[in-house]
Amino acid sequence: MFVSVGVRFEANVEALNMVETAGNYSKHRRVPYIIEEKNVLKIIYVPAVSGESLAHAFQELLAEEAISEKQKVCRKCLRGEFLKSMDEENAAEKFDGGKLPSDAEKLEEGIVKNCTVEDIGGFLYAGKPPVKRTSAFQVSYALPIKKIAIYSTVEPQLHARHAVMTEAGKKTGGEREGAAEQMIYYVETGTAIYGFTFNLDLRAIGLSAITGKPIIPEDELRARRRAAVKSLARMLSSTQFGAKLSRFLPLGGIVSLAVSVTEKPFTLTSPIYEGFEDMTLKRLEKIAKEFNEQYQYYVLGRNGLETPEHVMTQLIQYLKERNTL
Repeated sequence: MFVSVGVRFEANVEALNMVETAGNYSKHRRVPYIIEEKNVLKIIYVPAVSGESLAHAFQELLAEEAISEKQKVCRKCLRGEFLKSMDEENAAEKFDGGKLPSDAEKLEEGIVKNCTVEDIGGFLYAGKPPVKRTSAFQVSYALPIKKIAIYSTVEPQLHARHAVMTEAGKKTGGEREGAAEQMIYYVETGTAIYGFTFNLDLRAIGLSAITGKPIIPEDELRARRRAAVKSLARMLSSTQFGAKLSRFLPLGGIVSLAVSVTEKPFTLTSPIYEGFEDMTLKRLEKIAKEFNEQYQYYVLGRNGLETPEHVMTQLIQYLKERNTL
C-alpha cells in the first residue's frame, strides 16, 4: 500500500524554519519560486519550510508512537537525535556486545530489528561494508500556493530581552555578567498559505532493501505501519512541526487535505496548484481504468469528512480493513 497526502495550511506570523543568525538578526528560509505574470515566467523568492524540518517532526512523533506499539527505538532516535547508524559508534547499540557483523545483510537486519525510526526513516552506514536503506517516506518543502505566492511575505519583528542588574551595577553604570540591561533583536516571520506533499510506502517497512524479504515478523510489521500512519495523523492534527513554536506558534490551520491509497507508488498533484484535489481524482480514475488498479481517495470537506481528523480516521480504518495495519 502506498499513501500520498497533500496538505494546505494557513500560517500567519510563523518562524517555522530559520536558516542563520547574523548578529541580532535571525533570517527565515527563502527559496526561488516560479510564477507566471502576464504570460511571462518569473522567479521570486518566497518563505518556505524545508522537507528536513517536516521529516524531523514526523520522526520524533514516530519514535513515540513506536514505543506505544511496543516496537524498539534506539536511544538517540528516542531523544530526537537522528544521527542514525551512520558509523560504527552509532550502530553499535543495535548489536550484542557492540560488535558489528561484516556482512551487509546482517548489518541491515540488526539495525532494522532494533530501531523502528531507522527502519522507516532510512539510514546510511558509511563503514565497511557500506549499507544504504532508503526512507519509506518522502516529504516535500512546504511552499506558498501558486495563487497567492506573490503576496507571501517575510517581515522582521523587533523584540527586546531584559537583564536584571545588581544594585552595584546600577550605581556604577556597569553590566551584570556582561549582559546588557536591554538587548534588541529581530526575528523574520513569514505569512502564507503553504502546501506540501507527504508520501508513505507501507510496503517498504520491515523489508530488506538488499534482499526484498521481511526482516521482522508480520505482527511487528503491522505495528510499525500503525505507528507510521498514526504519527502522520498526529503531526497534521497537532501542527507540531517547525521551529520556534514556543513563542511563534503560527495562527491558522489546515485548509485543504487530500489522501490517496494505491497499491503501487502514486503521488497526488501538488497542493500548490488550484484544484489539486480534482486533478488528482482524474489521474486516479485514469490509472484505475487503464491498469485495472484499485484506489481509495479522501478529501477534506467531501463525503462528510469535516475535519482533518475525520480524513485520517477514515484512512486508518480502511487500512485496517485491508489487513495492512
